[in-house]
Amino acid sequence: MSQNKLFLEFPDVSTEEWEATINADLKGADYEKKLIWKTLEGISVKPYYRKADTDGISWLLNSLPGEFPYVRGTKKTDNDWEVRVEIYEQDAKAANTAAKHNLERGAEALSFTSRICKSCNVLKGQNIQSQADFNALLAGIDLNKVPVYFNFGSRGAQALALLYNLAGSNANVKGAVTFAPMAELAMSGKAALAKDSLLKEAAKVAVFAAKELPKVRTIAVQTHGFHNAGANIVQELGLALSAGLEYMNLLTDAGLSAEQAASQIAFNFSIGSRYFLEIAKIRALRILWANVLKKYGVEGTAKIHASTSLWNATVFDPNVNMLRATTEAMSAAIAGADSITVNPYDLVFKTPDEFSNRIARNIQLLLKNECNFNKIVDPSAGSYYIETLTEQIASKALEFCQKQESEGGMYAAVQRGSVQKMLAESQKQKEKLIMQRREVFIGTNQYPNLLEKMSDKIKKDEGVALKDPELANLSGDVQEFANKFAGKSYSLAKSDGETIVEKLDIRRGSEVFENLRLQTEEYAKKNGNAPKVFLWTAGDLAMRLARATFIKNFFGCAGYTAVDTNGVPNAAAGLELVKKENPQIVVLCSKDEEYLELAKEIFPALEKEFPNIVRIVAGNPKNAEELKAAGAQDFVHVLTNAIESLSVYQKKLGVA
Repeated sequence: MSQNKLFLEFPDVSTEEWEATINADLKGADYEKKLIWKTLEGISVKPYYRKADTDGISWLLNSLPGEFPYVRGTKKTDNDWEVRVEIYEQDAKAANTAAKHNLERGAEALSFTSRICKSCNVLKGQNIQSQADFNALLAGIDLNKVPVYFNFGSRGAQALALLYNLAGSNANVKGAVTFAPMAELAMSGKAALAKDSLLKEAAKVAVFAAKELPKVRTIAVQTHGFHNAGANIVQELGLALSAGLEYMNLLTDAGLSAEQAASQIAFNFSIGSRYFLEIAKIRALRILWANVLKKYGVEGTAKIHASTSLWNATVFDPNVNMLRATTEAMSAAIAGADSITVNPYDLVFKTPDEFSNRIARNIQLLLKNECNFNKIVDPSAGSYYIETLTEQIASKALEFCQKQESEGGMYAAVQRGSVQKMLAESQKQKEKLIMQRREVFIGTNQYPNLLEKMSDKIKKDEGVALKDPELANLSGDVQEFANKFAGKSYSLAKSDGETIVEKLDIRRGSEVFENLRLQTEEYAKKNGNAPKVFLWTAGDLAMRLARATFIKNFFGCAGYTAVDTNGVPNAAAGLELVKKENPQIVVLCSKDEEYLELAKEIFPALEKEFPNIVRIVAGNPKNAEELKAAGAQDFVHVLTNAIESLSVYQKKLGVA
């Protein structure tokens, strides 16, 4: 059968016909409220997309893979990326062994760090105090073949010095020494030097690297801190674009050509769990940065590294983190990221072990070797939904960036505190959805496993505490190196620890629920049991089961134990069960229409015999005032802010 005959079997259906069918199915319900999804970025997502939705998107007309504006990726024949792994061992020799172990098992690039992880609760990174430590870290690793990345915070010159002293002038060494003064200022509230001095140092580091180690990028547009402080996708992208512009101006003013400046800048993004939006985010960045570079007379686009999100990672039911990381890595791979790091599932509560590192590494290897994501050029091409999202996100991010530029740029915005204020508001908006359980963390704010105990598994201080390397403690050859490219009067940055701006409130989304549950675990250790919730189920079978399940999940999020009665025949039998179980809370679970009669029978007797027990009705019945008069003290339902409500009970029951 020819292609034309095949398509004859599927006649075109007009948009008007689709809309007519949808409206008929809605039976008068509001189309906008029922079917249009409003994202946190202010984007209205329709229930379906057609080719007409992409008409007028200019970059779709003649856009091919590997060509400007690179929305379809930077490669013409494949979609390959670097499998980058983070090394967590603190001792240099142990870290070297771990690095080789990862390379033997499929890793393609290595990332080392010398700082405390501010997005999680554990120490990680290498304790590098000298050139000898650094050399031991990389002993036996072929720097001509294996890209290496160093996140030394504001100590970019130090990292470059150590690498240069080991490798010398070498055009084959690939990787980056992540120097991100703007992001670090926002994350820590501190600056190693005043703005002009710090940015001059960044420029000097980049100038030297461009000459001596041209494939080593030095300037990082780092968005992890913004992501973990609550930024939505447009804010994250807009801040990245603004920072990139400021760095381009800085480097070209320092004497680098626009092409050299662009080659020194890398973009490091966190990838969240909003699958299609995250694909669109990376594609939008490539469009925007390609157009920025075009203004400088450079043809090219962003070098993008993606890490799975820590905002989405949970302490409870941590195995779910593997699933989250998989979908996040898929978004990054489909979008065409140049390199990806999958964070181990247990990173947020302890130093990752062999198993968790293996799983993290293998997620990427599976995407490559079994799913073949690396072989398909621009896998998302032709998706009207993703193409439309890409255009909308790019447009909003550009508008955000232009506004910030008109107000003085990225660094000035951080100094004013406007970035911190904006992200605090965004974080509050996100946390409200989490508290109301409209944003779901499986195993944490929905469907908790009450048999799981995590307080003893959290190891915040595991291992030897990291020392923060001070440059004065390093060997003389490092300072000598600095003098080579910076002049005798120049010295490497050394922080005096002075807080000069408000720092970002970096956290994970699930922490508000985890804190409650950890409080309950400590309470149970001291008192023998967690607070107990008695489910007084009666009346209509379907409703009592549904509401009992809801209540079990609701209080389970704080670690409370539920006693499911599976139907209480009468008040006398219920009181006997209450006496036997000795709960702190009793929840009446039934149908709205049956509540008043049940409450009048149950609550007065319950109050008389057990005056300290909290009496709750499951649901939000219209006759709430009558139920209160009958003895109900509270109502729990889908609109209840779980954190606010559970926090009250934590205090009332003496758990907090």
